[in-house]
Amino acid sequence: MGLLTDPKRQKKIVEAISKYNNWLCVLCYLSGVIGFLALAYQPLNGATYFSENALLPGLVTNEFYAEINMNALASELKEEFNKEKRKVPREWIYNHLREIGLDTYIQNYSIKYPLDIAKGQNIPGQNVYGILRAKRSASTEAVVLTTPMRPKDSDLPSTTGGIVLMLAMAKYFRRQTYWSKDIIFLVSDHEQIGLQAWLDGYHDIKSEYIVPSDVMGRSGAIQAAINLEIPDGNIRYFDIKIEGMNGQLPNLDLFNLVVKICNQEGVDVSFHRNFDPMDPQSVDGYVQSVKTMLEMMWSQAAGTPSGNHGLFHKYHIEAVTLQGIRRKNSNYAFPLERTGRILEGIFRSLNNLLERFHQSFFFYILPGTRNYISIGMYMPPFGLICATGLIKAVAIWVTLKKDQENEDKEKKKEKEKSEKEGEEDEDREGKHTEEELEKEVEELRKTIMDEDVEEEAAAEGLISIMPVILISLMMGVFSYTGPDFITMSAPPFRIKMEDNISFGLMALYTASLMVPRLISRKQPGAGKKLIFDWRLLKCVTLLYQSLFLFSVSLMNISLAFFLAVILMPITVIVQPTKIRLLLWIQKFFLLLVSPGVLLFIAAVITSYGEKHADFLDLLVNSWSFMKTNIFLTIIDKYFFGSWMFSLFSFVILPNWLMFWSIAHCSIE
Repeated sequence: MGLLTDPKRQKKIVEAISKYNNWLCVLCYLSGVIGFLALAYQPLNGATYFSENALLPGLVTNEFYAEINMNALASELKEEFNKEKRKVPREWIYNHLREIGLDTYIQNYSIKYPLDIAKGQNIPGQNVYGILRAKRSASTEAVVLTTPMRPKDSDLPSTTGGIVLMLAMAKYFRRQTYWSKDIIFLVSDHEQIGLQAWLDGYHDIKSEYIVPSDVMGRSGAIQAAINLEIPDGNIRYFDIKIEGMNGQLPNLDLFNLVVKICNQEGVDVSFHRNFDPMDPQSVDGYVQSVKTMLEMMWSQAAGTPSGNHGLFHKYHIEAVTLQGIRRKNSNYAFPLERTGRILEGIFRSLNNLLERFHQSFFFYILPGTRNYISIGMYMPPFGLICATGLIKAVAIWVTLKKDQENEDKEKKKEKEKSEKEGEEDEDREGKHTEEELEKEVEELRKTIMDEDVEEEAAAEGLISIMPVILISLMMGVFSYTGPDFITMSAPPFRIKMEDNISFGLMALYTASLMVPRLISRKQPGAGKKLIFDWRLLKCVTLLYQSLFLFSVSLMNISLAFFLAVILMPITVIVQPTKIRLLLWIQKFFLLLVSPGVLLFIAAVITSYGEKHADFLDLLVNSWSFMKTNIFLTIIDKYFFGSWMFSLFSFVILPNWLMFWSIAHCSIE
């Protein structure tokens, strides 16, 4: 430590970083990326375990048996759905929960869509829920079992099996006396909007766009929730969903609990439709683990919940979704009764909790269901990737200081030389004439003026880059407020709202390409040129980029990782050049990492797994997928507090525009 605190040693280290910065950047970047991907290899990550011993998972024999004919109940529910395709049988569910003996309620709410999408109309909705009061406590704590109501014409898979199973579980749980927590059975309408309305009403939170009525029946603090997405039968295995809003994840103990109980009941469980490899230390096993890890990171980076469970996280309620995957003509399907035993085991373990989930991990990456990568494992390689930009920024700053020192030395030498010549003249002549005195006064005045010019030049570097920074941030403000302005002027055009917003934002992103021309100045005897201290701007922008990547990584490591891998190599290299070929190559790669192009590439990658007639069909579907997702991301900002659109508007777009301006800077 003494060596590091020595000023001379520090100076040598900084000079070494400056001298070999290009090699260090390449080394840090490659080491970070390779090290991050290597964590998927089983010997380099950790095996999952339970930190919360109070859960006592799998220590009891699950005894669930359906007291009602679930097949007949499923047929009855299907008939209710068939009565009208666009409606859900709320009254039917309400009556069955009430017959079981639960405190049953219907919560009304209204949806006021932002951006005047619904022409000022409020869309009504209803949630149905019942509360099983614990006989051994005073309703101070609760757990939730929820499933969405999906009409028959919904594009999403049916959840009739989940509704039927919930009714059967409610009737079975009603007879048990060991419950120390209330159990809330919730059937939500309008997918995530209905669940958000119920959560807001339960926690007495007011919202401008989702207006819930008062929740008539309440319980205590909710500790955990399980969301069911189960069809009516022929289930082959379960897939667990964990990603929440803005990339939040549940406590790892809850995920481990679901996996443990499923394995105990002999039910296959997957993560992102991927099963654990048979030999995780083989090449195929490693490839499978990397695939699972990257698919989880891709889902988390999107910042949208992978299921209704994702809305519980911001209330500090740990939640996961259990999705039943069924295969046609499968000989390995299991009945809903086995799913009931899985839920019984999960809820009996949650019943043992003495306090909220607080141990284990909230920040992790999963390469499988039995292994995890904690924040202590993935941050060092991620830090190496971000160090690429920091090293380059330090090297640029050292270069700027050296140039300034060299200029000061040259001026000092010239001043000493002039003083020496003046002294020699004095010795020769012996005395000053009146004219010589006037000449000396004039030289002194020039010296004072030169010092003022030096002070102005010192401030000129910062002043020269301020227009670039301010206009880049201003374009971010235009992007953030753009949807409101676009929707105000959209009605005369009579096109879809998502098309209006998508085309408007794309037009704004295209117009941002002209920012360098907007801030360029006309030079005497030449055309317009963009002249500023590009090295200072690059230093500031690299520091800004590394700072926001580190900040995002503390919440959503997946988004930060993908942005760092894409942006770092290009932003470190970009600089003004007189060689036209290199200049156009830089501009091409900068366009590839621009916000609009990145969104389209992400849409192509997401759509690639689906069936397409040809490559052109893939591009068309990707464009449609991108428009829809931009629209939904903006809507999520109003409904659920998503900050993805704000991040792209206020951080990623201005950051890219600064580098775009650097590439267009004119050099002498």
